[in-house]
Amino acid sequence: MASWLPRTQVPGQQVSVTRTTTPLLPGASALLDLPGMGRLGHFLAISTDAPAWLSLYSSANARDADGSRPVSRDPAPGSGVLLDLATTAEALVVSAPPGGTYFSGEVTTASPQPPLRALVRNTGTSQAAIALTVTAVVLAP
Repeated sequence: MASWLPRTQVPGQQVSVTRTTTPLLPGASALLDLPGMGRLGHFLAISTDAPAWLSLYSSANARDADGSRPVSRDPAPGSGVLLDLATTAEALVVSAPPGGTYFSGEVTTASPQPPLRALVRNTGTSQAAIALTVTAVVLAP
């Protein structure tokens, strides 16, 4: 008997997901999960409402392994870092680079649509609860 999985997205559908950190002191970081992005997609834009350095990951394990990397060091190839960028007070919205495709490395029968994983670091000069919005086109729900 085939099992039925409800679809929350349609291939080619544009989605925007917003999540907000708890208040972060300058230099502090927070983990965020972004549900509803599908298993595969293409980033269109990423925005924050305060200056931040953010990284998006293919899995929670990749996020955990990369959490202590300094901003001055590029992520290693194959590390699971999908997108790594910074927003500033002058540019809180960043258009995704060409080829900004994402995927989830955590798809299982028990979890067919795991969330996209993010790490957000406050690069501003004051405490802030940072809202992260990711806009993407879903390629595989």
